[in-house]
Amino acid sequence: MHIHVLYGRQEAKYWLEPQVELAKNSGIPEHKLNEIKRIVEKYADDFKEQFQQHIGKRIDD
Repeated sequence: MHIHVLYGRQEAKYWLEPQVELAKNSGIPEHKLNEIKRIVEKYADDFKEQFQQHIGKRIDD
């Protein structure tokens, strides 16, 4: 499971499992990546839960 983060016209992809890890960066400065990673780590469980709820809704439709 992963999440995409947009920063201006740049984008980064972070794996959420098995741990939060940068998978790809398309131009975001490193100091911003560190800040983004802290935010992703803080909310990783919420992101995963929301995704599971979203998928569950699609399956039940």
